[in-house]
Amino acid sequence: MKDSTTLPDLQMLPTDRLLGHEDSDPRRVHKLSQRILKDGVLKNPPIVAPIPNSEKYVVLDGANRTSAFSYVSIPHIVAQLVSYDDPGVVVDTWYHVVSGLALSAFESALEAIDGMQLIACSIEEARRALAEKDAIAYIVCEGGVRKVCLPKDERISTLHLLNDIVEIYRGRADIFRASNDIWEIQKPYYPEITALVIFPQLTPDDVFEAALGRYKIPSGITRHIIPARALNIDFPVTVLMANWSLERKREWLQEWIMQRMADNAIRYYAESTFSFNE
Repeated sequence: MKDSTTLPDLQMLPTDRLLGHEDSDPRRVHKLSQRILKDGVLKNPPIVAPIPNSEKYVVLDGANRTSAFSYVSIPHIVAQLVSYDDPGVVVDTWYHVVSGLALSAFESALEAIDGMQLIACSIEEARRALAEKDAIAYIVCEGGVRKVCLPKDERISTLHLLNDIVEIYRGRADIFRASNDIWEIQKPYYPEITALVIFPQLTPDDVFEAALGRYKIPSGITRHIIPARALNIDFPVTVLMANWSLERKREWLQEWIMQRMADNAIRYYAESTFSFNE
């Protein structure tokens, strides 16, 4: 493995010890579970981090995959173990491009959310308010920008309010991920764009809180940068489904990794990539 770093830390873990921090998509979970059973392999392992003072793990990436394993009662899964203490592990935030929903319906639903306070402002003011935690989100439409102020009622959590916002368009509009809040850049790519919903910068504490708490982070918001991410492992599902002890499966995994090394089948690619088949 020329120019390789340390191998990814692949671990055999009980599926029921993995906790999601964001909502999974039931439709995708069903389709993915059937595909896993049909293909007979786990293609890309989920990324997990240990939860402090717990025997459980939070799923940083791969919520639908782990939910699919639970859905079809596969007891164990191969996951890539990482730590937030690793400076290379970064939690970032995706924004949502909402497309194909009538603007009037979107705005009416926003105004009907309990605890919602929308204030018109400039894009610069909205960015500053979000950075200084004076707002929990802001929304960019063709007609202008509005920031979502912190709820006056302390009983309304920010995660609750974020979920209420996403619930307006989830299932009613197309949702695309974006990394900038500039309407003029997004509009040519999404001709039916309704709005850009800009979320706050999340932290590891936010992720742990969501995994252990009542409210999850809405799907498609957290973005984890993982160094040396393991892809295309094609690990046999028959082993994960087998009525073996966890220890036996862990030994099998280590022997499998050593065989992949002996076959010169593991490659390290240092360059950044764009995937055109997600």
